[in-house]
Amino acid sequence: MDMKKQQREQIYQSLLADDAFFQWLLCPNSELDEYWKKIMLENPDKNEAVNDLKTILKGMKVVEKGMSEEEKKELWRKIENASRPKKRSFRLLPFLRYAAIFLIALTTSVYVYMNHKQRQDKPIDYQLFMPDSSTAEIQSGKVLIVLTNKEIIEMEASDVGLMHDAEGKMSINSKVIEEGKTADKTENEFNQLYVPYGKTTSIVMSDGTKIWVNSGTRVVYPPVFAGNKREIYVEGEIYLEVARNEKSPFIVKTDRMEISVLGTSFNVSAYKTDEKQSVVLANGSVSIKENKEKTETTIKPNQKYTFEKSTNISNVQEVDIFDYICWKYGFLSFKKEKLSAVLKRVERYYNVRIDYNAPEIDRTTLSGKLDLKEDISETFRIISITAPIEYDMRNEVIKINVKP
Repeated sequence: MDMKKQQREQIYQSLLADDAFFQWLLCPNSELDEYWKKIMLENPDKNEAVNDLKTILKGMKVVEKGMSEEEKKELWRKIENASRPKKRSFRLLPFLRYAAIFLIALTTSVYVYMNHKQRQDKPIDYQLFMPDSSTAEIQSGKVLIVLTNKEIIEMEASDVGLMHDAEGKMSINSKVIEEGKTADKTENEFNQLYVPYGKTTSIVMSDGTKIWVNSGTRVVYPPVFAGNKREIYVEGEIYLEVARNEKSPFIVKTDRMEISVLGTSFNVSAYKTDEKQSVVLANGSVSIKENKEKTETTIKPNQKYTFEKSTNISNVQEVDIFDYICWKYGFLSFKKEKLSAVLKRVERYYNVRIDYNAPEIDRTTLSGKLDLKEDISETFRIISITAPIEYDMRNEVIKINVKP
């Protein structure tokens, strides 16, 4: 064996013996991505081996199940095909064959280990479900559901109601989605819901939990909860009435927080463009943990937990719960709130653009209630009576100025 071949084999052996490498391939996350990018940058001689092993593992699906005999045979067929002169990878055949033997031997143990890790303490990287392009979907004017099989269902209605039965079968506004529109339900599959500006939606989950979804919100959730895990991800605002289950806490994740409950009603506001994220509790109790902290904060009914993203500072205060959940009834309620915050919520609800000078606007606060069932012109007429502003409405852009 020449020196180069020997070095390549050593690289393959070192990667195959590295648990962190398997974990990255099978259950990647942003932390592991950064770690292996650094490794490959510092060790360019490993790049070829890393890419080859990634290719081998691509179709194994060991996270969901062990490899069947047919899958093993198919893997071998792919390896054998790679040995033909037409294929660029033929020169790596001895190492690919070595890797394949090693991986097949480890299939059962890797499956048991990774499945256990994923169910117990391996966080799901929900950012994989949140591509930057989805911003356009939020602004599209249609409620979108991306099913586990990547099929997209679009709805024009202003108020959409989704329901999942105990088996995960979905109905929309009481109409059952026909066979072929839903994918097989496994514990590692998720639906993605996009609610655009100007619309709201409600979901009844497979466990009976009901969720109201506000304008400009994305929710990632499984069609049916598997095992003892009930977990969803939200970017935007939702109100939940969680079905109680002592053996299975319900977890709501955002990009900054993790909220855990057994059964209760609460509101979560976590818009990506907002400086603050908050949890407001209606009844029961919730436990909140910031992603980078180990400590948890428990709040009581009529308390609001707020986390400021720029300072990483959190606080708890007594509030009137109705002010934070009335949006689901078509109202907005304010008590000495900065006018810019009010305008941002109005902007989302009516799907319009509001232009204003923030420093001037922020010197004004607003108290009162707005009926969002009214036409937007009537809403701004009422705001202008309460606050010292002038407004000019042209198409879907509203220009706001503070009165001199």
